Amino acid sequence: MDAAIYFPLFLVLVSGKRYAIYYLAADLQTIELFKPRAPLSKTARRAGWQGFIYDTARVKANFVRLV
Repeated sequence: MDAAIYFPLFLVLVSGKRYAIYYLAADLQTIELFKPRAPLSKTARRAGWQGFIYDTARVKANFVRLV
């Protein structure tokens, strides 16, 4: 993320036998889409590692439904 190299995002939603696939192009992703999560605890295998979660509320209108 520091290098601002983004990849297309495919979001698959499943509910029972129904499903939907959404696509978000890499050029429509901004840094605000990625929210840091809490670092892993000191007892974790990868202690201190901090990933991110997607905050899709800001880019909701940019998703394209494929299926």
